[in-house]
Amino acid sequence: MKEVAPGVPVHFSFYSPSVKVQVMYPAEHLPGANGRYIGNGVSIEFVPEDAAAVERVREYVWHWEEFNEFTAIRKINHLRRGVCPEGVEGMLERVRGVDRRAAAKAAEAVDPDELRLLIDEGEVKDLARLPGIGGEKRARAVVEFYENERSGRLFLHAANRNDRFRGAPVQTELDLDDDLEEQVWEHASRARRLGDPDPLGGSEPPGHTTVRDANLLHPIPMTPSLMGRGVFYPEQVEIFAETLKRVLVDGERLAGVGDLRIQRGKIFHTTKMSGVGMKTRARVLASGLLDDEYTFENLVGIPGLREAQARTIAEASKQARAARTEVRVS
Repeated sequence: MKEVAPGVPVHFSFYSPSVKVQVMYPAEHLPGANGRYIGNGVSIEFVPEDAAAVERVREYVWHWEEFNEFTAIRKINHLRRGVCPEGVEGMLERVRGVDRRAAAKAAEAVDPDELRLLIDEGEVKDLARLPGIGGEKRARAVVEFYENERSGRLFLHAANRNDRFRGAPVQTELDLDDDLEEQVWEHASRARRLGDPDPLGGSEPPGHTTVRDANLLHPIPMTPSLMGRGVFYPEQVEIFAETLKRVLVDGERLAGVGDLRIQRGKIFHTTKMSGVGMKTRARVLASGLLDDEYTFENLVGIPGLREAQARTIAEASKQARAARTEVRVS
């Protein structure tokens, strides 16, 4: 988790040399950002000079995170394709430490109802006697897994992609009856340590913070994630906490998590505007206005911006908002 500020170096890392080739030239020529390729095959360093350059870096990072498959984090299903989740193999394969061979052996000796009864009653010794389970340690892991599933305990979980060098993940158990925003801020401040330098590159930030159950194996579906793969905005912590309340307390189901993104300057990537050059764009970015605040009244108050330019940007922003609304409705 890393904030961008004037004069503070920030590293943006990729996981493919081909991506590095694509981003090197524009990164090294981003006005006021002092971008340079570090030489480890994956990292670009920025040192923004002023507020406008800070927003350019944020906007640049957003662009590559949004459109580049190599910076994305992929989740894979924990269950083999074709395995029934209600059958013996499906119930056992979900547990960390029980592979498909062990689950297949157990399926020959017990039916799903019997297995479910043993798990619900915590019969560790009887479970341990099943072929494939191979002892009390694995049997206890099965019982504990399903106890966690029933418990309803929820955690914020932040981990770096390279835990071998960064240390253990940061986990915070959520108390839904307490102040969620305070808990999220506490978690975010602890997660900063995952961004410390390591032998593979300087100041690379951690991966997503996700909401997980007590098994901590996989993100809970339909919940948002925080702190992205690069830089973040402090405002996102408040939005994240509010969204958690809507999802976890109020029971709302989200169709997506786009609302967590703080957008400044996205319109300059997606719309061509005549008469709006780099200097004008820098003035708009440095003003701190969000994309949905690009109205004529707000824009015309920015020093150095002409009325014609303010009108052009406001009209483009209005059309972009209308297009997004149209897509959601359809």
